[in-house]
Amino acid sequence: MVVNNLYQAKTDDVAASMEFSDDFIAQVLHDIYRRGKAQSPTDLSPELFRAILRRFNEATAQGMAAADGPDLDDDFRQALRHSNEVFSAFKVHRMQSDMARLLTDSNGDLKPFNQWANDVLPIASHQCGAWLRTEYDTAVIRAHQAADWQQFLREADVLPNLKWMPSTSPNPGADHQLFWNTVRPINDPFWNEHRPGDRWNCKCSLTSTDEPCTATPLNDAMSNPQPGLDSNPGTDGAVFAQSHPYFPKSCSSCSFYKPGFRDKLSHLFNNKAKDCYNCPYINNCLDSLCKSDKPDKEKLKANRVEYKRLLHDPEYKDVVFDKRTGGLKAAHIGHITHEGEHAQRFFGGLTSSDLENECQNQLFSMGHKAIFCNETKKKNGQQLAALDMVMDDKYMDIRSVTGRGWYSNIFVKKNDQLRRYNSRSDVEEKADALCLYFHDPNLFDETKMKKSINYFKFYRNFDGNLLDKDLKHIYCVIKGRNELLHYEI
Repeated sequence: MVVNNLYQAKTDDVAASMEFSDDFIAQVLHDIYRRGKAQSPTDLSPELFRAILRRFNEATAQGMAAADGPDLDDDFRQALRHSNEVFSAFKVHRMQSDMARLLTDSNGDLKPFNQWANDVLPIASHQCGAWLRTEYDTAVIRAHQAADWQQFLREADVLPNLKWMPSTSPNPGADHQLFWNTVRPINDPFWNEHRPGDRWNCKCSLTSTDEPCTATPLNDAMSNPQPGLDSNPGTDGAVFAQSHPYFPKSCSSCSFYKPGFRDKLSHLFNNKAKDCYNCPYINNCLDSLCKSDKPDKEKLKANRVEYKRLLHDPEYKDVVFDKRTGGLKAAHIGHITHEGEHAQRFFGGLTSSDLENECQNQLFSMGHKAIFCNETKKKNGQQLAALDMVMDDKYMDIRSVTGRGWYSNIFVKKNDQLRRYNSRSDVEEKADALCLYFHDPNLFDETKMKKSINYFKFYRNFDGNLLDKDLKHIYCVIKGRNELLHYEI
């Protein structure tokens, strides 16, 4: 595609900042160009929206998983996810609007696509690169703080105060330093005006305490919250505030606000303030974007190509592709199975291979690529260390959780397996992931997962030295749950 050549002609800095592939950006630009010509400001690119939304959902999940305390209730989790949907819609709308303004030249004539694509690539690089990275990092922090705040509320009868902890940044700014070590009650109005996380990439935090309260610091204009961060995600269930520049200043200036005559009168006489996170008009738009079961065209196309290749490869069998979800599964003929009367059995008769197949089928149904690997390679007559699966182009082993022990025991063993696999001379790209499969959903425990990861981080070998960590990513597949959980070590 011509736009790829235009993209490659940009500077290395711009290319490095892009979060998405060249082909994906090219596809999105073609889509936005078509929608821009139709002059439909709320006709958002579904592929771009879903890609952006995935980033924020990943950030929110990462932030909540890193928090201490019990798991959040489903209603609060859903509120945070819905806020991600609304924020993503306004972000994509802003990006498309900025690009649409460049559709015509100085004479008002529509620019050729290639010229327009060249003009708007800086917008794409900022929105999908540096800005998205900053927003992602801040979303992780604020989701973590939202989970912490819920825990503070639960333990307020024992630890009624909150303490502002100093920033963990190696080069903290001066904007929050006057608040460090401030102790105030959890219900103090101070926390409505200032909190850790009300500046981009803030590394301050709060902790609950029974320490005596300190004086309230005097307000400092330099330390006021930044737009979009002046709300408490722990109380309103929204990662970003409606003061963010992506959001409209009022309902009347919102492209999504399309009320009928009676709605306009009701809004006028009741003097309703904007409430984007509970707006029926933006929700109508989200219904069509979020409920679509079509996979990303980029992933579907790539998996279809891989499917055709594997079909004609005699070393693979059971090759299946779902053209609706984009799911792909196959098995190398050298993949080891454990069957027969001597195979160890779990859950009333399932072998480890049965559990592997369940895991693969669930990943396939969710639209992922799950390819079982060759485990029979040998060197000097000795079988080499191997991994079970390639999942979405990442090599990893599968481990079915069959008991109630600590997951950290699994992490230590699989870390050693990864180390041995990565030491193979024929391995070019190091593997760093593990897939845990929970046939029994009751064996998955979010709190135990976080504690196990923390224990593994500081695990020492027999010599007393910290273990070298080849394991960096843990993916969890839970039977009956249509989501892939991801944890970072």
